[in-house]
Amino acid sequence: MLKTRNKTSVARNLLLAGGVCFALMGCQDSQMSDLREFVETAYQDEKPKIDPLPEIQPFKAFAYVSEEEADPFSFENIVSNRDEASGAATSKRPDTNRVKDPLEDFPLDALRMVGTLTQEGVPWVIVKTTQGTAHLASLGNYMGQNDGKITQIVPDEQKVILEETVADPAGRWVTRDVEITIDEQ
Repeated sequence: MLKTRNKTSVARNLLLAGGVCFALMGCQDSQMSDLREFVETAYQDEKPKIDPLPEIQPFKAFAYVSEEEADPFSFENIVSNRDEASGAATSKRPDTNRVKDPLEDFPLDALRMVGTLTQEGVPWVIVKTTQGTAHLASLGNYMGQNDGKITQIVPDEQKVILEETVADPAGRWVTRDVEITIDEQ
């Protein structure tokens, strides 16, 4: 009796599920036709708005004239072996035989000025390295990796002026002034 009851309930459930599916299929078709009709007729009268293309400006040629600047291709900018032998290009060459100061082991961007002090009328600058060590330097000391010699310490303005010696693109030694100020962090 148990077996026949299971078969009857299974058949009834299948019949019920089939009826529900059939009813849903009927509803789906009528709703879909309305939806298709709406999609086909909704925007028939409206045209898309397209902006006009921008007007193309004609190309204007530019002639570069550098009357005030030095010609980068002139013969005077080329250092020849004859100039080096005569010493013309080596007059500002850094002294390679001197003993290096401890602050010359660091590039300038790795050094931070933290203060100045004056002792017996001699100005000193306090410089901190990226390793966390602090160093005292005075006029004539070197710092940075470009032979930067301290030429001025201005305690009132909290700044130090260095004179660096570097090679220019032509290979000549030139000097440039670099100013380091106290870093307010």
